Amino acid sequence: MKDHPMPLSEHLRELRNRLIVYMVFLLPVSVYAFFQAKQLVDILLLPTNGRLARLVVLSPGEAFYGYIEMALAAGFIVTSPVLLYQIAAFISPALEPKERRRLFGFVPVVLVLFLLGIAFAYFAFLPVVLHFLLGFATGPFDPLISLGKYIGFVVNLTIPFGLVFELPVAAYALALIGVLHPSFLRRQRRVAIFAIFVIAGAITPPDAFSMLLMVVPMLVLYEVSILVADFAVRRRRPMV
Repeated sequence: MKDHPMPLSEHLRELRNRLIVYMVFLLPVSVYAFFQAKQLVDILLLPTNGRLARLVVLSPGEAFYGYIEMALAAGFIVTSPVLLYQIAAFISPALEPKERRRLFGFVPVVLVLFLLGIAFAYFAFLPVVLHFLLGFATGPFDPLISLGKYIGFVVNLTIPFGLVFELPVAAYALALIGVLHPSFLRRQRRVAIFAIFVIAGAITPPDAFSMLLMVVPMLVLYEVSILVADFAVRRRRPMV
């Protein structure tokens, strides 16, 4: 493959085929999740610890579109192993056998970190954020949150957490192939901290408490990324 490079059209055709394979898995799972939407809503409400007994619907199509968003998110999480494998399989022909083995070795690690990020957001982050935010809806206030808004709130917090947890493995992979060096990460720590605050402010609810709750694990992951990048540099060997 490296001796006989594929034309761009072949690469695009290969990418299209792998996306089709992924969609063959994603669509049925998402359709099934759509018809289990009421049970999924009950699961999404668990982090509220009973503070939200019911959700309201403010427009005729809100439940339908909210169910679609939730079903696609559930399908994306469940079929993430297929997506990761298709990405690795698309990249692997351009690599040496040794690099290829390393690439496929990353797949289960990436999957585990992604699922850990989702689990952390659901079991640790969401309950704290919801307890804090709903704590203001006391006394004469009765919290009436719409179904679509709540689903969007949960999806927009959990999926980014799963992606953020990929920072260490990304740093390890880039350091292993010589693109990234831990000394660079150390020098850019202040820039990274600023970027982390910006990213956390963009993907969390508009309050300082929620932002700080996301900043802390992101800072920890950045420091972990420096350590794993340092380990990768020490492990790296010239390719033959």
